[in-house]
Amino acid sequence: MSNSSQVQRVLWLVLGLNVAVTAIKLVVGFWSGALAVVADAFHSLVDSSGNVVGLLGVWAAARPADENHPYGHHKYETIAAMSIGAFLLLAAYEIGKGVFERLLLNTTPPEITPFTVGLMALTFVVNVGIVMYETQAGRRLHSQVLLADAAHTRTDLFVTLSVIGSLFGAWLGWGWLDAAVAGVVVILLFRAAFEILRDASQVLTDVAVADPALVEKLARAVPGVRAVSGVRSRGRTDAVYVDLNVEVDPAMTTTQAHNVASEVERQIAGAVPGVMEALVHIEPRAAHTTPWETLTLQLRAIADALGLGLHDLHAHTERGGGYSLELHLELDSDLTLGEAHARADEFERRVRAALPEVRALVTHIEPLSSHLPKETGPLADYAELRGRIARFSDELAGANACHEVHLHNVSGHLTATLHVTQPAEQPLTQAHALAEAIEQKLHAAEPRLHRVVVHVEPPE
Repeated sequence: MSNSSQVQRVLWLVLGLNVAVTAIKLVVGFWSGALAVVADAFHSLVDSSGNVVGLLGVWAAARPADENHPYGHHKYETIAAMSIGAFLLLAAYEIGKGVFERLLLNTTPPEITPFTVGLMALTFVVNVGIVMYETQAGRRLHSQVLLADAAHTRTDLFVTLSVIGSLFGAWLGWGWLDAAVAGVVVILLFRAAFEILRDASQVLTDVAVADPALVEKLARAVPGVRAVSGVRSRGRTDAVYVDLNVEVDPAMTTTQAHNVASEVERQIAGAVPGVMEALVHIEPRAAHTTPWETLTLQLRAIADALGLGLHDLHAHTERGGGYSLELHLELDSDLTLGEAHARADEFERRVRAALPEVRALVTHIEPLSSHLPKETGPLADYAELRGRIARFSDELAGANACHEVHLHNVSGHLTATLHVTQPAEQPLTQAHALAEAIEQKLHAAEPRLHRVVVHVEPPE
């Protein structure tokens, strides 16, 4: 059963109980002549009206998004909650007017019997049950209208107590007791109405509902995010909409930036309750700190514009000034050599036009495979090779630094992957130099190895 269906079922049950309570109060009021009881009965009709309004609001809120309401119909339930708040104000006004009339007019005391008091006590017990049931259901279903209606019914408990108090007061000749208790009830009614209307108006005026510091922290924790700004939120606690700006490396492809945005959205949806949608606006990082970073970003931007992949970039400054570049270009494997070479030439032409300081440029054309190669060949007899790889690595990295050595035979090429532990405070440049030294040593010692991948990591 859907959430809205469960809310409607609760409201239908509460509506039936409120109608029953109203009928009992009307019978007691007209039979005993107690005007306070009759007034309380009509006040209970407000509860029934509130249930009807709540049912209409939940029905409207459950409707799916459409062309006119692309964000859904959730705010209809908020409007229903505001209507209940308005009913509370009306009830407070009516009771307050009755207090002044009781104080100014000398009315005939009602005929009070133990049976009259017992019936009123029964309505009190029923209202207690309604409050407990509706509050629990509202919290479980995260329903604003159920919680608002429960708050309304909670004030009815005080109203009923004031009426019972007035019955005892009339019985004992203390006519002022009813007016005093009713005055306190009026204050409680106004307070409950104010809280409901305040909460509903905050939803309708798009007051922030998510903690911006938490949203920013979640977004910053996603790899690839350089900066976060413009965090905004709106909606209700059970229907939260969040949007924010995220800065990423300008060299990222559209797919990479989209993946970063999707991960930010997943993190926010998983940690912030009630999130219906998180909208991440990707922006390129404006500032670059080094000439190498600027050069790298420009080269990748040119490659992206031509639909080319780029990796294994090497650059150095020449003695006479300017840069010398070497890099690998990834192209569709379905292309012919002539087509691939033409695209590489266009890439080189654009690089020289955009970067006149480039003196030499050599590109290695590499086909981007359309399928994943399968592992072939036996590996069982490579146990001794794995041992030698670990021993050679430890000679450079330290005793027992090498672990998780794996061998893969793919398309006749033998690849070794290994993890090497180094201190966490070690500079990244030093860790990279160690990995390159291990690769060179293994290639020299084991000619069978086609590729060596060294992953340097801090201790767990």
